[in-house]
Parts: sequence; C-alpha cells; structure tokens
Amino acid sequence: MKWIFKCLFVGCVILGVAACQNQPDSPTPPFGEVQEEENVYLKMAMSFSAKTGTRTPSDNVVTEPGKESETIVSEVLLVLADDDNRNIAAGILENASSIKGEHRNYVIGIPFRLVKNHTGETLNVYAFCNPTEELKSLAKNTPDGTLPEYFIDKIYTLTGFNNDPAWESGHFLMSNARSYQTVLPDNWSDYRSISTPFPLLGEKELEVERTVARFDYKMIREENKYPVSSDKNDIDKTDNPEVLIQLTDAAFINASKNFYYVKRVGDEGITNINYCGEETGENFVIDTDARYKMDLENWSSKNEYFYSNMEDPDSWIWDNLSSITENEEDNVWGDDDEITRGYHIWRYIAENTAPTVISQDRKISTGIVFKGKIIPGENCSQEMKNALEKAEEPIYVFDNILYGTWSMTKKAGETNEQLRVACYAVENDKLSYEEAGFTVYKPTNGIYENYYFYWNIHNDNGIDDPMDDKFLCPMKYAVVRNNIYKLSIDGIFNFGYPDDYPSDKKDLLPRIMVSVKVLPWVVQDYELTIEE
Repeated sequence: MKWIFKCLFVGCVILGVAACQNQPDSPTPPFGEVQEEENVYLKMAMSFSAKTGTRTPSDNVVTEPGKESETIVSEVLLVLADDDNRNIAAGILENASSIKGEHRNYVIGIPFRLVKNHTGETLNVYAFCNPTEELKSLAKNTPDGTLPEYFIDKIYTLTGFNNDPAWESGHFLMSNARSYQTVLPDNWSDYRSISTPFPLLGEKELEVERTVARFDYKMIREENKYPVSSDKNDIDKTDNPEVLIQLTDAAFINASKNFYYVKRVGDEGITNINYCGEETGENFVIDTDARYKMDLENWSSKNEYFYSNMEDPDSWIWDNLSSITENEEDNVWGDDDEITRGYHIWRYIAENTAPTVISQDRKISTGIVFKGKIIPGENCSQEMKNALEKAEEPIYVFDNILYGTWSMTKKAGETNEQLRVACYAVENDKLSYEEAGFTVYKPTNGIYENYYFYWNIHNDNGIDDPMDDKFLCPMKYAVVRNNIYKLSIDGIFNFGYPDDYPSDKKDLLPRIMVSVKVLPWVVQDYELTIEE
C-alpha cells in the first residue's frame, strides 16, 4: 500500500549574488565610447529553487530548508552563452556574502570586449555557486579575449564516496534550477559603473539548486529490532513470536560517480533535451551515462560509473545503522511533530537516473541493502535460543515460519502435514531445500544474517503489483539532485534473503516496508510508502 503526498513550494531563502573582477571600482569617464578593456557591469539577484513540482498530488505542505552548512555561498560564477550554449562572457565573484539575511543585489563586471559584438542579442544565463576550479576557468579573461567555449556537457566526477568537495560543508556546489535568458543592451554606455549596472534578468531572481542529493535515516524501533509481522495493519502481530530481526548495517549500491554540472531533462530515449528544464511526471532527468543504460547487456564499463556495484558485494561500503543516529539531526521541516522528528543526515550522493521506463533495472538503479540478523525474542523457547546463540547449524524457514535446526524442523513436522511432506521430499525424494520450499540460513561469524533490498523510489504511479505491466513509470527508480530522501523502516514482513546478492527475478514477497519522504531541498514534499 502506498500513501502519496505532495506539497506546493513554500518560501525560499533569498540570495542576491554579485561579482566583480577582483579589482577596485575605478571611476569611469562620464562621456565617450566604452573602451574595449573597460568593464561593464551587470546586476543579478539569486534565490534557492522554489519550483512547484508536478510528480504527485498532495494537500500537505511540508518544507525542507536544509542546514546552514548546506546553504552558504562563498563564490559565484556567472556565464553568458549563445543559442548553442557556447561561453560568450563569464565573471566570478569571490568572497560572496552569505545567503543568510536580507535580499541583496550584487554586481558583476566583465570586460566590454567580451560582449561588444553581441549587443541586442538574447543569451542564456547560467550561475554556479561555490564553483570548482574547472568551472572558474570559464571566467579567465585572456589577453586575446578567448574563453573556453563549451561547458554545457562538462561532467563532475566525485573524488570519493564518503567525502567530496561537491558537498563540502559551507561550500556546496550549486547550479541553475531553471533556464534563464537575457537580452543584452544595444548600448553599454550607461552600464560602466558599479553604481549603474545592467539589470541582467530585470526583476527576476535566478534560482539555483544543489547538484547532489541527500539521504536521511530515522530509527523507528529501539535498537532496530523488528518482529516478522504477519499483519500490515498490526505490525506487532507475528507468526514467529520466538524471534526478532535486528537490522545492523546498510550499504548503498549502484551509487553514481559523476553528474553534469548543468542538469538536463528530456523525453524518453534521450530526446528533446532541455537544459535546466522543469522536471514533470512524464519526462526524464538525463544523467551522464544515459546512453549506456539504453543497452545494459553491452555495458562493459559499468564499474567505472558506479560505487558499490550490485554485482560485487565486496565493493559495498557498509554503514552501521546505530551510528547514523549519532549524526546531525535534521528536524527543520514539516510541523516538527513525532512524525517528522528523529531523522539524521546519512550521506550525500550523486544523481542516478534511467532514460527509459524499461531501463529502470536493478543492475543500474540506486538501492540500499539492509543487513539484519535473526535473534531471540522475549518469548523465545530455550531450545530456539540455544540454537540461535550457538549458531553452529543451519536453520530453516518454511512458509515464513522459522523452525530452527533440521532436527527441530522435522519435529515440528510431526504436527504440521505440509511441513512434514516438505521434509520428506528433501530426505527421500532428494529435492533441494529450496525446491521443497525451505529457505536455509547458514551461520556466519556466529550469527544468522539476512538481507533486505530497497530500490530508491523517486516517482510513483500508485501501482503496487510488480507483475502489472504498468508497474513502472517515468523516473520511478531514481536519485535526483537537490532532493532529500528521508528513509525509515516501518516493518518487516518476511525473513530476508540468506545471502547478499539480490535475485534478478521479481520478488513477490513483501519483505520490508520502507517509508521515503522525498523533499526537494527548501521547498517541496511528497511522501511515498513503498513495499519492496
């Protein structure tokens, strides 16, 4: 069952951005033509994204303003580009004012020679907050006036999975949330001073957004201990009163290593690409490896694009779930009630999307593996407790009930006809345990591990049955920049996989219920409760 809510954007933190050429503002002659090496000045205001969003309907209004360390702007790069998105002129502001506080207008100066041949033209406007050195090179004004032309398809590659400059505290990389254009003046004579700059976007503010996503985690049950529930409406009801599942660790799989500096959306199949376009319920966010994802069978270099590949469990980077609750708590959203409290910042990762509905495959979708162990519960018999604590023999689950060791399972079959037949099939008909309907958990380092797999949902169409032909929809499984995915585990309904490799087949068992609230940073919320 899924509950889906979406809110309208509310509020935004206003930032005025200005720039200069790192030189004092010298007086300009009141008369005469603008000289080629003279600066002309442009005024621009900036804010965080306040897009409405069109993914799912909702009556709830919830916001996620983010932490102060995620909203500080210390440098701003402005780029003016032509219809082909070639760099025409660029300027950078260093030591920019903090975004906290009142609205500010700032001014950026650029050499007149860069725009003198473009008077009256319509140009695209791009802004990058806290830009990298690669981006800042776009604003290097060489003596002959030559600038790096093509920047629209530049790719940022993460330096690491745990830490990266793209999400450095107080220096988050941000870029356009929308597309913007300006018409340059026919005459620059009136814009030769910081005090009389050209209003680049008129009264509009240029909205920016963070280039990475954030995941938060909330521990619902004490020590992450869950019964194996038998009723979704009564989580504490169980057919396994002797045991609990304790979730211990989690690892991201298929986490992207890179992203475009400038976001883009398009139609299915990487067509009609729109730079900085609005995301809708039907279009697709296009990422750096979209073309490879159109032909998964022949994508031999997948390892170069992802951290923690699904096919390689040894590459997974595990985080202790209890330690996440020691991270910074973020409750500045919603109504700050019991539902919204308790989320802790987990980690930042790059966006990962698929360019078609059918290519939303587990092999390339970002997911999270939850590792758990089977432990005695309060009502555990001494025999079962001994078996679990010794962890010397395999234990067996049949029809979602844990019976213990093989001898314990056969004994239970004396009063359970279906179980007795299954045991007979193994011992006499030589069927494998799996063929007879058993799931076998072998002891590993003194515990019985089981694994649960969650594939991150970004969009939802309300269809729960994975066998339904319309189960998938555009961007159902994705991670998209500037979104905060707030996760919690509501319940566990089946024992997990006995090993750490997910099946390629669609799993019809509702093993785990993950609630995810998807909040674009600062301004939007919709909620999905999914079963996977």
